[in-house]
Amino acid sequence: LPFLKRHIALAGPKLLVLLGGVPARGLLGAREGITRLRGRWRELELPGLDAPIPTLPTLHPAYLLRNPGAKRDAWSDLLALRRRLDSTAPQMRQN
Repeated sequence: LPFLKRHIALAGPKLLVLLGGVPARGLLGAREGITRLRGRWRELELPGLDAPIPTLPTLHPAYLLRNPGAKRDAWSDLLALRRRLDSTAPQMRQN
């Protein structure tokens, strides 16, 4: 986990998408499962970053293969990601 956090800090992403419960709980320090975490933007604060990273937890692709009914939720998360990308696109181009 420390190596992952340092790698993220070095890469300096503008947005982060976490696929599944393990990365969501590990990076966000949450106790809830992914079905409760998914779809809500969180702020990931890491040492070495000037500002927190907007982070969207969503369902892991393997979970979607086992539970096709959950694809509706994953699609909703991807649409939220698209809206966020569209709203921040001009700011991202400047950096």
